[in-house]
Amino acid sequence: MSPSPPTRSRRSPRIPEIAAAAGVSASTVDRVLNERGSVSDALRRRVIEAARGLDVRRVLPGLHHGVLHFDVVLPGTGMPHFQRLDRAIQAYAQAIGPHVSIHRTFWREGEEVALRNFLLRPPYRRAGLLAMVRDVERIRACLRRVQAEGTPVVTITGDVGEIGPHPYVGIDNAMAGRTAAYLIGRFVRRPGKVWLPVMSMEFRDHSERVAGFRKTLGERFPALQAYAPSAHHDDDALAQAQMQAALEQHSDIVAIYNTGVGNDGIYQALRHLAPADAPVWVTHEATFGNAELMAKGYVAAVIDQDPEAQALEGLNHLLRACGELERVPPPRPIRFRVVTPENVSRDELSA
Repeated sequence: MSPSPPTRSRRSPRIPEIAAAAGVSASTVDRVLNERGSVSDALRRRVIEAARGLDVRRVLPGLHHGVLHFDVVLPGTGMPHFQRLDRAIQAYAQAIGPHVSIHRTFWREGEEVALRNFLLRPPYRRAGLLAMVRDVERIRACLRRVQAEGTPVVTITGDVGEIGPHPYVGIDNAMAGRTAAYLIGRFVRRPGKVWLPVMSMEFRDHSERVAGFRKTLGERFPALQAYAPSAHHDDDALAQAQMQAALEQHSDIVAIYNTGVGNDGIYQALRHLAPADAPVWVTHEATFGNAELMAKGYVAAVIDQDPEAQALEGLNHLLRACGELERVPPPRPIRFRVVTPENVSRDELSA
């Protein structure tokens, strides 16, 4: 029996074939694939997408020439969640490499004019925006203009409504609020009212937590009613003053659901009570401070987000939008966890 003829491997498409598929000249394909000369991003994208479609077997350059500038905009409140988010973004930025430059900007209350100016007029050609901002019309209008200019926008931790289609990366905040209501409803043994301190209802994550909390409380635990939200803007002194006034004015407070931080201020208002006599308290974020409050018996449970997963998924969305990631995996839901004194881990706590 004569030997079988050797199998010939399928050849990779040649430059003229790529040029025909992209609708450009062969010289343009050569400049793109071999990184020779200047080609506009639009032509560059056509060539590389054509090469990918033809299954060219070689390492292809990125869709963009030069450095991609991504902006990450976060509240500058010093909240542990945003500190963890920032650390994760810095770590992932190093892994991405030098062709992507990630600029981190932090804004505080009272700096909204400067924030809007920055959103609309960045000092470089912005390739993508990852942002946690207020869900108010002034900011929405800025984000709509950013999107209209062709810049991908991804919201993180808290979503923004009434803008163009965009990815949101974060937990289901309404579900977190419903979970808090369920926990409080199971822990509390007598009818009464729930004190509802919040960071600010202008942030969608907090407004969604409040809505979810109220929904489950009304459906499952009608003997419990929530007071109107009281905004403390993550200010411990203000949270303490509000909690002290509430306790003096209302004798029927049996539980507290704090949707943000400010927990040290709330504790200062409660510390004259024995833990067994204090309202059942559920709050957010696994921090050393909240772990201590659980150990003392004041906080019953904590709902913790996954900022590291949020950071990774947010940057992946921007990289995919810019064509830097070829394959698009299915969206990964960001889960939250319920932490109690029985499952708290010191290794997983933040400052």
